[in-house]
Amino acid sequence: MVKLAPEKLESSQRYVCAQCKVDIALESALLSKDLLGKTGEAYMFSEVVNVEYGPSCERILVTGTYEVRDCCCAYCQQVLGWNYLKASKPSQKFKEGKVVLELAY
Repeated sequence: MVKLAPEKLESSQRYVCAQCKVDIALESALLSKDLLGKTGEAYMFSEVVNVEYGPSCERILVTGTYEVRDCCCAYCQQVLGWNYLKASKPSQKFKEGKVVLELAY
């Protein structure tokens, strides 16, 4: 499979893959800095680019049970975080469709 050129984000304020430096998200898509992932600090974004998603699975997290799928860099395959698909608690529905990126990656 031939990879297309990575999507370039037109901003100096963006987040990139720590391994290959490809653009992942704009600062303007940042929704929250108050999350913890497996490796520590994590941020929630409304939109990301240059990522691929794994299969969905049910995961029990601190705030409840969710249907999620892991995401990785589309160019170097570095795991980046996860995407919320469905929340079981009504109070957590705002996370659906959002992507969490762990800062360690």
